[in-house]
Amino acid sequence: MVTTHGVVRSIDDETEVPRRGTLLVRTAIGLAWAEARPSVQIIFQLRILAVVAVASLDPRAVPDLVGVAICCAGWLCVTWSIYLLNGITDRAGDRLNGGTRPIASGALGVDTARVLVVVLSSTGLSLCLVGDELTFVAAATMLILGYLYSAGPAPLKRSVWGVQVSVIGGGLLTYSAAVAAADLTFSAAGVLFATALSAWMGVGGISKDVSDVEGDRRMGRRTLAMWSERGSLHVAAAAAMVVSIGFSIGVLTEAPELIVPALMLVVGACAFVRCALVPGLSSRNPRTAYRTFMLTQYGTHVAAICISV
Repeated sequence: MVTTHGVVRSIDDETEVPRRGTLLVRTAIGLAWAEARPSVQIIFQLRILAVVAVASLDPRAVPDLVGVAICCAGWLCVTWSIYLLNGITDRAGDRLNGGTRPIASGALGVDTARVLVVVLSSTGLSLCLVGDELTFVAAATMLILGYLYSAGPAPLKRSVWGVQVSVIGGGLLTYSAAVAAADLTFSAAGVLFATALSAWMGVGGISKDVSDVEGDRRMGRRTLAMWSERGSLHVAAAAAMVVSIGFSIGVLTEAPELIVPALMLVVGACAFVRCALVPGLSSRNPRTAYRTFMLTQYGTHVAAICISV
């Protein structure tokens, strides 16, 4: 086509700028998704589905599946924004630890990440409000907890107790939001499952710091791993056994329908203890114990979902 200046431009030339803009947006979203640790985002979704499945074991329970779907979408946006914010505030420490995630490596700009944090958190809150008021309250509390963990005046991530409050509290909020969105109530099995698996997250909160000691020290954090990497793994191993055995005893006495998830947690805890206590395994790859913790979470939640099918 001929422009006002007499220059001939093709239709392809005119659409090139919008195409580039679309490509940039897609790239930014893809990088933001990678920054948010997809494996962690998936486990948040599994927590929602698993606790709804457990709460639905009661023959009288009829879950609101539309509410559950809205909760899944809203919670994904909320947790995604929280992990993006964490990536922004952790970028210096991540670089010191040799991290290659998009924000630390510079592939995803900080300003772009901040915009996405606002968009995602607003979208998540809106979806949760549409679904259920209690779910909205849980989502808002989750966002506040995420902010206090990463960017508050005294970030919770800098202390052992702060990390434990954040990860366990995040688990309890997720399970509570899911049950509210499904229009269900917590049964004895549901309370036991949500409590035990939230406590299990405390195990991960200890073990994840083993590979990040140098960066954490220089960023002013105080973790158990700084005191002793081996010692922190021993503490995590003890916690893993306490949680798994406690869950199993509760299942045997109060909720035998959860025997399969309980077995999964016990098996995973034993594998975690082996990784944590055998020097050769943890020294070759400091994240071996944490990965075992994550796999145990996946297995236990999938088992909980399957028992309701």
